[in-house]
Amino acid sequence: MNNNMDYLKKENNTKKLIRTELLYTPLLVIFPFVVGLILIFDWYTRGFIENRIGFESELILGLIIIIGNLVFDIPFLKSLIKQLTKKNKK
Repeated sequence: MNNNMDYLKKENNTKKLIRTELLYTPLLVIFPFVVGLILIFDWYTRGFIENRIGFESELILGLIIIIGNLVFDIPFLKSLIKQLTKKNKK
């Protein structure tokens, strides 16, 4: 376990980790949001407009995904922006 921590503490590897986070950021932020919107849209078209019973779970699941995404992604994006501005100042 110590070897893994040493890998993360090296200067060159930190740059690689930040670069990897930057590459995955659109996927981590946008994909869950889109999935949540698709679930809410599906509830709206099938459950609300067509007045079918049984699509409330899609609404709840979509809201949980979007709210959870916002709760975890806002601090992630703030720390990433802070790290990038700190890096650019050096």
